[in-house]
Amino acid sequence: MVTVRPPAEKMRLYLPGWPFASCRECAVHIAQLGVESQIVLRTSPVFDSHLDQIECIEFTCPPTSCGLKRLAGILEFYLGRYYQTPDTRRDTARLVRGTQEFALTRGVPVRWLFGVN
Repeated sequence: MVTVRPPAEKMRLYLPGWPFASCRECAVHIAQLGVESQIVLRTSPVFDSHLDQIECIEFTCPPTSCGLKRLAGILEFYLGRYYQTPDTRRDTARLVRGTQEFALTRGVPVRWLFGVN
């Protein structure tokens, strides 16, 4: 008997104004959960030195509740560390899960987004 897994849910983490190295560090940390993680570069044809180089970090959702709990911990760590990074567009950090978009702020637990404690 062959077991067919449903396709992994894609998520996008937008971190406007964050340094490239910090986004890369966050993407690597997420990849350590055993899921696919990649940095999506900005594709705007107009160069603006005030904008960051990163569009978002794209990754698949961990399949287990333990993985989701660890992912929430990683996101909470990075939001607490870099949340005050200035952004000239007045954009905010946000997480896109399927068709839902969630604003992320420092100090607010991310765990509720994944339904874990």
